[in-house]
Amino acid sequence: FKEWDPLPIAAASIGQVHRALTHDGRAVAVKVQYPGIAETIGADLGNVALLRSLLRVAAPSQDVTGLIEELRIRIAEELDYQREAGNQKLFAGYFAGHPTIGVPDIVDELCTARVITSELAAGARYAEFLSWPQEEKDLAAETIYRFTFRSLYELQAFNGDPHPGNYLFEPGGRVTFLDYGLVKHFTDEELR
Repeated sequence: FKEWDPLPIAAASIGQVHRALTHDGRAVAVKVQYPGIAETIGADLGNVALLRSLLRVAAPSQDVTGLIEELRIRIAEELDYQREAGNQKLFAGYFAGHPTIGVPDIVDELCTARVITSELAAGARYAEFLSWPQEEKDLAAETIYRFTFRSLYELQAFNGDPHPGNYLFEPGGRVTFLDYGLVKHFTDEELR
């Protein structure tokens, strides 16, 4: 990178995001996985006896083994930044040119198993968005609805981390969707 802002613009449980400039002058967001987090989580998932016991008490009629296996798969996927970059490229390609749905493009040559680089997206965070007029909130809600259900029923993928921290808002109902580490893909049969 030509320039790197050492102060993160966002942080999450397994990594943080920094602003940077590429050598060709593009403003980018760089998500960096915390060192050693994949190994730590892997070790924690290897010891699930307590979780298994808690789930059997809390949800005795559920398939606890199946739930734990699903959890293990989804967490392993979220740790795989190459998979996440692929998911983001899928969504970005599908929604390219959409008037109200934005997905930042991935910068392939600056991605690794523990680093994702994408174009830097603009927009207001949720806390600021809450002060906007109701009409703007309604437009953004419609965009979120359209993104969710078009993703599921047309793209056959569901972004399983839909919370306000992963959205950037712009006037007119435009929403940019961030973070594609937890995406579930569905077959035709599953959707039926």
